Amino acid sequence: MSRILVYCGFRHAPELALPALGVNAAPIQVAASDELSLLWSEVEWPFDPERMQKSAVEFHEVVHKVFKQTAVIPFRLLSVFDDHRAFTAFAAENRQRFLQDLIRLKDFVQMECVIYPKPSQIDRSSGKAYLRQKAVALRSSEGFAQATQDALAHLSREVRVREGKNGTRIFVLVERGRENDFRQAVTAVPIPTHLARRMSGPWPAAEFLGEQVKMPQKDGDTGAE
Repeated sequence: MSRILVYCGFRHAPELALPALGVNAAPIQVAASDELSLLWSEVEWPFDPERMQKSAVEFHEVVHKVFKQTAVIPFRLLSVFDDHRAFTAFAAENRQRFLQDLIRLKDFVQMECVIYPKPSQIDRSSGKAYLRQKAVALRSSEGFAQATQDALAHLSREVRVREGKNGTRIFVLVERGRENDFRQAVTAVPIPTHLARRMSGPWPAAEFLGEQVKMPQKDGDTGAE
């Protein structure tokens, strides 16, 4: 049994170098409709659970190879369509939305900074003390996150912030080519001794996709990340 695995969508350009093989060495094919191209493979289904991690790495390698050259809309990891008909219908229904986001995000990448309490600074000997210190650290991280956002104001086209139980995650839309400026701006903000930060990127601007592109209206669970 086989399924259609879709990696990413992008605007067609003749100079792009596209990968030849994808997950489990499946040949990669291109579905094109006007400007929009979608990379896909026909894969054996269900996936072998013993090589799931390797399949995930192969999936991301395909997406990243295209992303290094142009803006992409990444699909959810290892999610599939039942057949070509379902895939074709999905592409036709969402083509215009995909193109609008690809045009809007064509010059940008996503950079991230996570701010969290430094584990070594929290006393775990007492449950009550642990929770109290963690709460203080999280409040402090919110203030530091704001200082980080202020330092990035001259670089960021748009910012999204997610507050989690373990810290603050900042997503920043940055012009492609200014990734090092982002890192330097973040590093220049003094960090309190009880906090830690982690930077990552560049990534496809998945956090800044339109809501209907993130969660397209269709039957099944396949869509853009």
